[in-house]
Amino acid sequence: MPESTPASLFNSVVVPPRVAVGGAGASKQYLRDTLYHRRRVIPADLSNTTAWKAANHLRTLLGQLGPSAVALYVPRGSEVNIMPLVEDLWQWQQTVCLPRVISRGYPLAFNVWAQGEKLGHDALGIPAADGPEIIPAVIVMPMLGYSRRGYRLGSGGGYYDLTLSHLKQPVITVGVCHTELEVSDFPAEPHDHRLNHIVTGREIIHCL
Repeated sequence: MPESTPASLFNSVVVPPRVAVGGAGASKQYLRDTLYHRRRVIPADLSNTTAWKAANHLRTLLGQLGPSAVALYVPRGSEVNIMPLVEDLWQWQQTVCLPRVISRGYPLAFNVWAQGEKLGHDALGIPAADGPEIIPAVIVMPMLGYSRRGYRLGSGGGYYDLTLSHLKQPVITVGVCHTELEVSDFPAEPHDHRLNHIVTGREIIHCL
């Protein structure tokens, strides 16, 4: 998208009324299609600036939370890239781990990523660590869209919601997203977990 694209393109997304046949699921699919398009047309320079600012906000938030172990993610496509933060966490003596897809329909596992270790791949071909499996104190996850109440729209696999439903101890959840992909009326469903915090290029939102 050229830099002259009007700012109105990135106004908060409004979800259409939920039709009786499809309900929230149909609204989510419409929203997901809309947000994929919006994210694809975000200019590269704006996306890079967002990544840098979001990493700084996340660094501040994690400094306040002081977790013992943090789960990050390896960005795919145009997801916000927070990987530069990894070196800082290692220097702070934090335990860093990455999610691993075991199989479709199963919760994620989280494996420790030690400094200097090369990454392998999980069942979906996503880069993943091969260290010991742990339950992190903070889970940082990518988002396709978000609401300020803490609801997250992912890519549709449902892995994070399923994982949070199966964890046997409480964790702090942080979603990372482009500011431009805020949703004004999120079509929440019973299985949706609200996030504790949201980080964008503009701000830190405290949801819970």
